[in-house]
Amino acid sequence: MNKTSNQKREDRHSHRDFPESNRFFKQLKILLGAQGPMLGSLFHRKRLHLRGRLTAASARCRTALGRRRLRAPVFLAGAAAIAVPVVFFSLFTWGTTVMYNGQALGTVSSSSAADTAVAEVEQELSGVLGDSFTLDESLVSYSNGLVSRRAVVDPQTIESTLSDELDLTTYAYSLYVDGEYIGSNESKEALEALLDQIKAPYLNENTQSIEFLEDVEIREGYVATEDLCNLGDIVLKLNSTKSGEVVYTVQAGDVWGRIANNYGMTTSELAELNPGFDVNKIQIGDQILISNAVPYLTIQVTQYEYYEAEIPYEIEYIDDATMWEGDTSVVSKGVYGTADTTALVTYVNSEETERTIVSQVTTSEPVNEVQKRGTMERPSWAPTGSFRWPTNGTITSRYGSRYIFGSTSFHSGLDIANRTGTDIVAADGGIVTYAGWMSGYGYLIIIDHQNGYETYYGHNSSLLVGVGDKVFKGQHIAEMGATGRVTGTHCHFEVRYNGETRNPLNYLP
Repeated sequence: MNKTSNQKREDRHSHRDFPESNRFFKQLKILLGAQGPMLGSLFHRKRLHLRGRLTAASARCRTALGRRRLRAPVFLAGAAAIAVPVVFFSLFTWGTTVMYNGQALGTVSSSSAADTAVAEVEQELSGVLGDSFTLDESLVSYSNGLVSRRAVVDPQTIESTLSDELDLTTYAYSLYVDGEYIGSNESKEALEALLDQIKAPYLNENTQSIEFLEDVEIREGYVATEDLCNLGDIVLKLNSTKSGEVVYTVQAGDVWGRIANNYGMTTSELAELNPGFDVNKIQIGDQILISNAVPYLTIQVTQYEYYEAEIPYEIEYIDDATMWEGDTSVVSKGVYGTADTTALVTYVNSEETERTIVSQVTTSEPVNEVQKRGTMERPSWAPTGSFRWPTNGTITSRYGSRYIFGSTSFHSGLDIANRTGTDIVAADGGIVTYAGWMSGYGYLIIIDHQNGYETYYGHNSSLLVGVGDKVFKGQHIAEMGATGRVTGTHCHFEVRYNGETRNPLNYLP
C-alpha cells in the first residue's frame, strides 16, 4: 500500500528530530556526552584532595627539619665532599716524567708519548750524524705519577730539551759550492758577509755585475756540532783549490816554451803534466793540460772601462822590382790614431774573457804607413822567415843550464841524437858563412839567413857545402857525427839573432 505525500513528509520530519531512535552509535555518543560534566567534577575533587595531602606532608617535613635545626656548615661540608674531587682532578693528572742522566727533561701525558719523543730524537740524530744513533738505555728513565696538569708538555718539547741536553747537533747554516760541503756556521749573516768580502776586491764604481760562476748555496738545518767552523777556516778552504783540469788549446804561432812561460812554468814542468805528448810537434787545436787543480770559486765581473784606444793605420804599398817577392821595407812609418773609448769588459778571476766597444770618439786620425814591396822572383835559397827541424832524432839536451863533464854549464843550443850519417838539412834558406872545424863544435856549418838570424849545425861527421854557398830551406848540408866535445852522436842545433843565442824550441814547429 503506497504512502501518501503527507505521510512521507511526517516520516522525514520524525527522522530529522530524533535520529537516536534508530542509530546505536548516535545513542552511545549522547550517553557519554551527558556523563562528561559529572566525571570532570569528580576528577577535580580528587585533584584538590591530593594537593591538600601533599601540602600537609610538606608542612610536616618543614616542621621536622625545624625541630632538628640543620645548620649551614653541615650543608657546606656535604657540598665540599663533592667539589673537592672535581677540583683535584681538574688541577692534577697522571703523567710520565722523562729523565736523562738523572736530569728531568719534562713530563708528558703517557709512557707511549715519551717513547715517541725519544724515538724521534734518535731518528733525527741518525739523519744528521750520518749513522744509526741510539741513546744509552741506562741513561734514559721514566717516572709515572700524579703531576700538575700545567707541568704536562707535548712530546716536541721533550725532543727539543733532550737534543739540547745531548748537544750533538746544532741548528746552523751550511755553505755549499756546486753541491760540495764547505763548512757550517751558526750565523747566516756572517756567511753572506764572507761571500761579499770575497767579491769586494773586484768591485769598483764602474762594476755592472759580479757573480760566482759556481752554484753557491746556504742551507739551513741541524748539523753535527763538531762540524761547526769559524769563518777563517771557511775562507782558507774557499781560497784553496780542488781537483780539476785546466786545459789550454794551442793557437797559431804557439810553441811549447812560450806556453809554459805564459803560465809561469818551465818546459819540463809542463811536460810532466802531459806525459807522452810530443812537445816538438804541437799543432793548432791540441789540448794541453795546464793544471790539475781549480779554485773553489770563480768570480765573473762585468764593468765599464774608459780609456784612450789606438786606431790602427793602414799600409800603402809601392812595388819595387829590386826586391824579392814577399820582402818589404818601410818608407815612412805609420802613426796610430786615438779615440776616447767606452767598453764593457768581462773578467773571470781577473782574466779578460770578453770586450765589447760601446762607444768611440776619435781624437786624432791615424797616418798610413808606406812600404816598398818586392816584385822580383825569389830564388830558392832566399830565407822564408821560419825554421824547420834540421834532422830527425831524440832530444838529449835542451837549451839552458845543464850538468855535463863534471860541472854545470850553459848549453846554447838543442842536441838531437840519431845514428852516424843521418842527414842534416838547412833550417831555412841563406848563405853559408862557415864550414869547417871549430873547437868544441867539431865540424861546424853556419848559415846567415840575411834577416838577422844565423843557425849553427855542429859535431858533423862530414860537410857537404862550403863558405859562400847559397842553400835553400831543407837542403842536405851535412851528415850527423860525434866530432868535437861530445858524449855521443848528435847534431848540435843553435839559433842566434843579432849574435845572441835563442832557444831553438821557440822557433821550431
